[in-house]
Amino acid sequence: MAALKPPKSFDVWFVAVNTVYKAVPYNVVADWTQQGRLGRDDRLRPAGTESAWKAVHEWPYFVDYIPRPAFVPAPVAPGEEPAATPIHLLEPPEEETLIAGRKPGESDDDVDMIPLIDISMVLLVFFIMVSAAGALSPVDVPEMRYGGELHADPESITISIEKASDTEVNYSIREGATPAKKEYTKLGNPEEALAALDKILAGRVRPPEVRVACEKDLPSERVYEMAKQLKRRFDEHKIGAFVATVNEAPKK
Repeated sequence: MAALKPPKSFDVWFVAVNTVYKAVPYNVVADWTQQGRLGRDDRLRPAGTESAWKAVHEWPYFVDYIPRPAFVPAPVAPGEEPAATPIHLLEPPEEETLIAGRKPGESDDDVDMIPLIDISMVLLVFFIMVSAAGALSPVDVPEMRYGGELHADPESITISIEKASDTEVNYSIREGATPAKKEYTKLGNPEEALAALDKILAGRVRPPEVRVACEKDLPSERVYEMAKQLKRRFDEHKIGAFVATVNEAPKK
């Protein structure tokens, strides 16, 4: 006849301390029994049932795990009763749940990462919004009374950026104080303006100063993209310097 398979877990009643742990795995109960932590007179029952409590030594699954005594106690004479209080007269205490694989009192050392992820997402959205707002903010340039006059250097080249509408701007390029030539006015994009600038620079012997004159409420990205291209030409020694300023004094 095949041996009966033991339950997967047991409710454990430590009689000495009058404490119950629920759903203790079978292998843990066997270890406790072998280590002597669970005595032969402590009580067990299958987890999740209301079966009667039975002493550990009454369960055939754990008999082999009970430590053998170092001596044989004196036999009790027939008709005599042991002095100790019978176990079955005790009442089990309120039950406690023991999580499988964790000892009583052992704390959870895992760190909850969800709050850290939430904070990281908030910071990421904040920096994206700040960057987007900075790109569309008006350019911060000095007022005319603090800047140099554009016609002071007759060799200088001025790139004017003016708003044609709420979403479009026009570019024009002039040399010195003379008005811009017709082919260098009302250029619709920075590529056309830079092409006209390169055409003028091709006829120069000495790298000139290039000035970007823009309206005060112009989006700063227009100046930044132009300054980036001028920096590249400065590194190539095609221009001597470049600066951004406003194209008119503030109105009273």
